[in-house]
Amino acid sequence: MVENLEIFEVEQAGPNLVVTPLGSTLQFQYSNVQVEANKVLRLFDAPEIKNVIIDLSRVDYLDSIIIGSLIRLLQRARQTGGQAVFCNACENMQNILKCIKIGSLWPLFDTRDEAIAAVTPSE
Repeated sequence: MVENLEIFEVEQAGPNLVVTPLGSTLQFQYSNVQVEANKVLRLFDAPEIKNVIIDLSRVDYLDSIIIGSLIRLLQRARQTGGQAVFCNACENMQNILKCIKIGSLWPLFDTRDEAIAAVTPSE
């Protein structure tokens, strides 16, 4: 399943939801960001979804509104017993994550494959 929304691209890879922000809210209306973020959050209602991977490959900056939406996703994964990680952050995004201390709460991986491997239990 790949869902192309205006603000987030969402893919399901096994028990993992891969969420890719497509820009900062400067490009979008605030209400659209909230509506889309809530749609993505509702995907966690499916019992097969356990983990969330935030893929930052398409952005080099995120503002507080998008970051707030992502934090809600990361917290939902934890609340449902799953894991949450970031991947593919450019240097600027890495600095932003460090500045807001979010990087200490959720790990950052260099690639999507590494992130998926980290949250997917080995059989």
